[in-house]
Amino acid sequence: MNPVNLQSLRSALFVPLADERFLARAHQRGADALLLDLEDSVPPAYKREARERLPEAARRLAALGATVMVRVNSAPDLVADDLGAAARSPVAAVFLPKVEAAAQVLAAGKQLAGGAARLVAMLESPAAILSAVEISGAGTRLAGLAFGSEDYCGALGIASSEAALDWPAQMVATAARARGLAAFGLPGPVSEITDMHAFSRLLARAKTMGFTGSLCIHPKQVAAANRVYSPSADEVALAEEIIAAFEAAAREGRGAVALHGRMIDAPVVDQARATLARARLR
Repeated sequence: MNPVNLQSLRSALFVPLADERFLARAHQRGADALLLDLEDSVPPAYKREARERLPEAARRLAALGATVMVRVNSAPDLVADDLGAAARSPVAAVFLPKVEAAAQVLAAGKQLAGGAARLVAMLESPAAILSAVEISGAGTRLAGLAFGSEDYCGALGIASSEAALDWPAQMVATAARARGLAAFGLPGPVSEITDMHAFSRLLARAKTMGFTGSLCIHPKQVAAANRVYSPSADEVALAEEIIAAFEAAAREGRGAVALHGRMIDAPVVDQARATLARARLR
């Protein structure tokens, strides 16, 4: 299995491992990655059955060309066996829920030793947000952070709102990007599955915060995530124009140049190059 650049993933669709109906069609949903779920979508009585299904389901979906990941359980009596099953499966990454300290990530990494799967730490509580910087440095296997807005609001006993979620979302995105990690999340509820205009606006806010992609709980959300996190034709054209203008100025010994009423210098050019790199990944 070739390594996957998690920062290139615009959408990751949750797929309940307890239900074969969802597994059978998951690869047709258009998501950049499939996130097989052992946690919230699996009732307690079916946890073992879902775990035993993981290796075969992952192999089947990978053979169909899907990038496959898995979310394990956080409960101490489940996580070790879940990680063992993940280590035997062709998954690109393991999403570790309810992370509040770097030690949890490091311990999970040891249990995956010998496998190629990367780790994504899910930050879902006030304690996790306050430890985001520490967690983001938890070893070389860590490839991303994800913000769990619903659990965060639940922990505080508050309703989801921009006022409540902008700061923790920004913390997660900033901590991840400072370490060169992928960042998944929304500054609002991921549960919106009917109003795609509202969901798209939420995605756009997340993108401006530095998030690199979105977790999707319903197939309806996938197209919106893919659209928002893909550079538009106009963005690509402007990026190419910025780079060309800057390189022409550099040949004349200048470190900046004006373009369309905007001063173009090295940081702006870096952003333009990142836009082109993301476009090439599509």
